[in-house]
Amino acid sequence: MRENQPKLAERGVALACIVQARPADLRSVCGAELVCIADPRHESYEAMGLGRMSVWRLLTSFGLHKRRSQAAKKGFKQDWRRTFAKHSDALLLPGAALVARGGRILWLYRGEHAGDLPAADNLLAVASEFSTLVRR
Repeated sequence: MRENQPKLAERGVALACIVQARPADLRSVCGAELVCIADPRHESYEAMGLGRMSVWRLLTSFGLHKRRSQAAKKGFKQDWRRTFAKHSDALLLPGAALVARGGRILWLYRGEHAGDLPAADNLLAVASEFSTLVRR
């Protein structure tokens, strides 16, 4: 997503991540370049209808293990302390949404396993459908 941030900005799209973290932990979770919103009570996940996957699905999901492997190759590491923090739910399914100013949801993606997010190119294509290029 960080790599596609300039392309999203050209379309007038601002990227914001909702994370299972406390407000005090946002800087260590997201860094400085992303807008992150703390949701330690998982209220936004519930509002978007994102459920929880079973432990069986966690253990047997080929897609999840493939995504973790790809992330590891890019240098991302599992932060076990954050994964098992009091406010974190490792079984909570992820999602992605394109939200218009004012809060109207234009597009919603609900993941099937913990690592299931749309590819950045797919999200960029969806954003392109709903936006016009911003001229500088």
